[in-house]
Amino acid sequence: MSFSPTRSWFGEYLPRTGGPSPTQLAATFEKDLSEIARTRFPRAFEPMVVPLESYRELLWATQRVLELQRRAVIQLAPDSAGRLKALKADPADLPRLGFDEAFEVAHAIDFSRADVVVAEDGPKFVEFNVGAGVGAQLEFELERRIWRQVLQETDDPEPTATSLYELIAGLVRRTCAELRIEPSVLLVGSLDDPAKTTRYFDTQIRLLAEFGVQARFAELKTLLDEDGWHTDSAGRLGIVQFAEREANNCGWDMSPLVKATQQGLIALPSQTARLVDSKKVLALLSAGLPWMSREDHEVVRRYVPWTRIVADGRADWRGRSHQLPRLLVEQREHFVLKGAAGYSSQEVFFGLSTPSAEWERLVNSAVESEYYVAQEVVMPVRHPIQALLDENGNTETVMANPRISPFCVGGVATGCSMRFNPTDQIGPVTRPYGAWPGVLLGAAQVK
Repeated sequence: MSFSPTRSWFGEYLPRTGGPSPTQLAATFEKDLSEIARTRFPRAFEPMVVPLESYRELLWATQRVLELQRRAVIQLAPDSAGRLKALKADPADLPRLGFDEAFEVAHAIDFSRADVVVAEDGPKFVEFNVGAGVGAQLEFELERRIWRQVLQETDDPEPTATSLYELIAGLVRRTCAELRIEPSVLLVGSLDDPAKTTRYFDTQIRLLAEFGVQARFAELKTLLDEDGWHTDSAGRLGIVQFAEREANNCGWDMSPLVKATQQGLIALPSQTARLVDSKKVLALLSAGLPWMSREDHEVVRRYVPWTRIVADGRADWRGRSHQLPRLLVEQREHFVLKGAAGYSSQEVFFGLSTPSAEWERLVNSAVESEYYVAQEVVMPVRHPIQALLDENGNTETVMANPRISPFCVGGVATGCSMRFNPTDQIGPVTRPYGAWPGVLLGAAQVK
């Protein structure tokens, strides 16, 4: 699948009209997203609706590149220990890496959220966040429903976007069928996480029940107190809703989860998700791997920006061979450094906004550790969007730099969380850096 760069990937901008007033819509967001969204205002006052061709391309590419990442990890070594060693991953971030290699492979990409920048020639996948705790899943689903209701009330065509929780429920049902147990699941999380509340988990339980799946919240600290761990049952299914590295950084005790998996808990996704999550995997694909077909190379060339593991050696860039550390220092404005296992914009440094002496120190440190990747900065196409500035209903039309995040569940992509800010500065477009939230949807399908 390809997209012609002769017209805008975003299509023609038609501002939303009609429907609830800004104050009414602000009240809806306040009610529906309270205790769920990290920030509610400012935010988009309209969904970003793109042509169906663009939307389908985005979802197709999400599935295709994610599967290449899974395959790249599997091809590194014949077993999990070898893959961990090849990526120089921290074993502390993979405490439940199991001995069931078939399970590790089959469930490594059950959940993911990509981060995509749209350049002049279309979408570029700057990273994948792989795991069930990638963030914004529930917020996207609720906002998708808000806009569906708004558009139904105004008799506008309903945009294209599959329910994320319908996909999650389908994954649970399939996995439970394989285990020969009732379609039910434990949502394993921690209320010690300031971003998670009782309402956060209760809302997910309600959404899954809509699709015939019984769910229950299981607190990490008291996970072993759940009934039935010591029976001879076929096992229980759980979805781990946090990243192990984040949990370790917060000082959470992971032993209840590890012991529960030893006593019959089937935890999704498999621990190999943390390896697929490594930004080094995207770098390996970008550099090229022996098993990749011509089509694989073309997909990566088309959708993945130039990315390399920072090490002392040579690399091709823009048709020439360069000594990689020297290239990064001399052309720093073109590159960003990213820690392989970093999250929430941690361990991210843009050459353009980093003083030259500090940048050179970072590059030298990255060469020694071989923990960082360097990625060519993708310049975003800016696109207008109406923003809802506050709970009082004040609005403003801004030129956004959208960072689009399509989700993928059980190998099926759906759209799409989106965040943006109205500045023209190069840097992280994330909530900790003040980005404003929204959603991206596909145009209505012609019947």
